[in-house]
Amino acid sequence: MGSLKPNEAAGSIITQSDMQQRFGEAELIKLTDRAKTRAIDSDVLQQAINDAEAEAGSYLAAAGFRLPFAAPHTLKVKVCDIARWYLYDNGIAAVVQTRYDHAIAWLKAVARNPTMLGLDADSSQVQAAAQRQIVVIPNQLGSWKDADTSPF
Repeated sequence: MGSLKPNEAAGSIITQSDMQQRFGEAELIKLTDRAKTRAIDSDVLQQAINDAEAEAGSYLAAAGFRLPFAAPHTLKVKVCDIARWYLYDNGIAAVVQTRYDHAIAWLKAVARNPTMLGLDADSSQVQAAAQRQIVVIPNQLGSWKDADTSPF
């Protein structure tokens, strides 16, 4: 009961086994077993993992990282928390929401400071991420004279 097939997604950060080790079979059955088979639905779980990795991947891309790479333990923990949040369709428990919020805050911090990821500083990805430039464009003009009103 609850057998998991390996995560085959290229560039994956976590696997179904990571989720089972972190949250246990009973919780994953409760969250994925829509057909009432008393087993983990691997397709439902994999969709939550894919969604979580896509969300985390957007922050990693903003930091200059490209998957695949060997994900550090901290990143795996955060992506598991995000995937768990995706499994809760209704009635998210406070601890699940808090862990999701902390994971997103941590990913935002990584986007600002890529060295937080803890990868080898000699890594070409870390060097590229640390050298990226950010341009900020304000949402509002300082004054109307700053607006370009030319038709072309």
